[in-house]
Amino acid sequence: MDKPILGGPGSNSLFGGDGDDIITDPKGDDWIDGRAGNDVISAGEGNDRVFGGAGNDNVFGEEGNDFLYGDNGPDKPRIVNEGNDKLYGGPGDDVLFAGDGRDSLTGGTGNDTFAFQFHNPIPGSDPRYGSDPDHTTIVDFDPAQDTFAFDAVGFGSDGLNANFINHVSMRSGNQVDTFYSGPASGAHGEHVVVITDRGFSNGSDAASAISAAPGDMIVYFGYKSMTANLAYVTSANHVDELAHLSNVHSVDGLASLGLTAGNFTFH
Repeated sequence: MDKPILGGPGSNSLFGGDGDDIITDPKGDDWIDGRAGNDVISAGEGNDRVFGGAGNDNVFGEEGNDFLYGDNGPDKPRIVNEGNDKLYGGPGDDVLFAGDGRDSLTGGTGNDTFAFQFHNPIPGSDPRYGSDPDHTTIVDFDPAQDTFAFDAVGFGSDGLNANFINHVSMRSGNQVDTFYSGPASGAHGEHVVVITDRGFSNGSDAASAISAAPGDMIVYFGYKSMTANLAYVTSANHVDELAHLSNVHSVDGLASLGLTAGNFTFH
């Protein structure tokens, strides 16, 4: 463990080393980069931008409207075996970016955005799940105030890793153009489909049930994870799993969540 790094009054730029750092800054609009190692970062009050870097990081935004990354951010190359990060937004309207590995995102109070830079996360490693574990877990998604955001190619300022197809609506908020929530039999080619009448053993079966096309997104209840799952269709009946919503424990729970088109946005 390296020597703890403590920020002072005002807005600071703090950088960790290659070891396991503890970085704390109690106030100010800070820029914090943990770099390599298994870091614990507490950004404190203020509107902060925090990067965990390589390793298994714990990042706390705390009070303020924060941008939190477990890795190096969208403008840097992806890190192979980047690590299993835990991001905690805290009070405020935070943006939490899912990375590679088995990440856990907790928005806390406020209108939070759970952002995805790419639909094909590189599996991390976990002693409980082996070399090919599940991907991001979103702990507290609340559709009344939270949104998903996807980095779409050709829309906005693409990150280096952007690979979502742009399905943005012309309406304000950059929400998805077509949306459906209901029984699988009622889906007719919408770009986001929430299946609320039954669960599936995997995302490929869910995609097959609605004849999904590449670029579509599906939210379905998965019997293997026993959570609601977010998946991106890459080809006929094949998906990349993006995230589990760990606060949804049944098909009825997914139906009652009340997801709408406004919860699915592009940036």
